[in-house]
Amino acid sequence: MSAEYQSGYRAYQSGNFALAQSQWHVAANNHDPFAQYALGLLYYRGETGPVDYKQAAKWFSQAAKANHGGATYYIGLLYFNGHGLNYDQFRATEYFKRALHINPHNANAAYLIGAQYFHGRGASQNFVEAAHYFEIAAKENMHAAQFMFGAMLERGWGVPQNYAESYYWLKRATLGVVSLPTGAEEEKPMDAKAAVSALEPRLRPEEIKRINDRLTNEAAG
Repeated sequence: MSAEYQSGYRAYQSGNFALAQSQWHVAANNHDPFAQYALGLLYYRGETGPVDYKQAAKWFSQAAKANHGGATYYIGLLYFNGHGLNYDQFRATEYFKRALHINPHNANAAYLIGAQYFHGRGASQNFVEAAHYFEIAAKENMHAAQFMFGAMLERGWGVPQNYAESYYWLKRATLGVVSLPTGAEEEKPMDAKAAVSALEPRLRPEEIKRINDRLTNEAAG
């Protein structure tokens, strides 16, 4: 990280976005991928003026060439939504996969890859692959992915049907807000509490107790 990037970061933290932008421009033009990514976010969020997806794409693309995971993810998101780049679901999937390879803990990237396979959008429909990527995001505690993975376990889509594991993941999804990356809307609302209530009659009381004890132990650390 360059001195200019760090100076810009301090300015950003203090709320001086204009100074941050100025410092990051200097660093970005000197090939600092952290500054390029930071500039991309400024334009993407419209923090120094109107949202400018084309400028965001420009700087994210430069940072992505240096293998910056966050920038790579945002390039995928721009393709996914057709913001600043041509709408292209296949390119979006490609960049989400690159981003996840760079940062295996990127739950949003994993979720979106799963959604692409689930819907057959930007990838051939494949429930096995969808479940695989939803599970990755679910284990990173992304509640939307926990809901989707739990729903697939309940139905036996892409994974062996398992009501107990489905209940576990759906119950985990109730422990926080189910939110989705920008543009990733599902046809039906993800009502984890309703899904848990609907599944309970299929489980024995001792199974439910065991799962609840598991969740309690996990929360205790």
